[in-house]
Amino acid sequence: MQGGEYDIAYMSELDPMWKDDQLALFTNPEALVFANPVAQMACAADAVAAEAGKPLDPLFWCAGGHGSMYPFTGNLVNESSGLNSAALLSERMNFKLHRQGMIFDSVGEDRAVCYEYPSAIIPKSRYRYQMVNTIPDANQCHPLGRSVMRWQTGKEMPNSRKNYGYLIWKKRNCVVL
Repeated sequence: MQGGEYDIAYMSELDPMWKDDQLALFTNPEALVFANPVAQMACAADAVAAEAGKPLDPLFWCAGGHGSMYPFTGNLVNESSGLNSAALLSERMNFKLHRQGMIFDSVGEDRAVCYEYPSAIIPKSRYRYQMVNTIPDANQCHPLGRSVMRWQTGKEMPNSRKNYGYLIWKKRNCVVL
């Protein structure tokens, strides 16, 4: 379990649920509820909010302009760009690790200040990501779900192997008295 810092030892290659949609459905049956057109239409509001830098936490099944968080697998239905796909997969992985209790959360309210607790739903508003590979984007951090259309120019080379890397930032509330 994660205890304050990210555990980089998790390997998706060893997780059979990351490769198989049906197996992932067995462990996350709620994906059936969110895999319908009505639920996905609500994601338009999340995409607009993510563009403004404020992704909507109540729409936890949405990944803003990147697509849907469900299913928690590495399979994508369609790919608009390699950067978009890489961002979506990193967001799905974060949500999957939250759901499995491997990433904890802290909030700045009453008893939870400086205390980490398991959070089965990803707090999207607390995450930012920054591209570090192949062409670093050191000037800005992007909120979860913000479309890559703003900043992908010059980041995706024609001969790219789509080997992208993101540094993921998570807000942590803690007060020292």
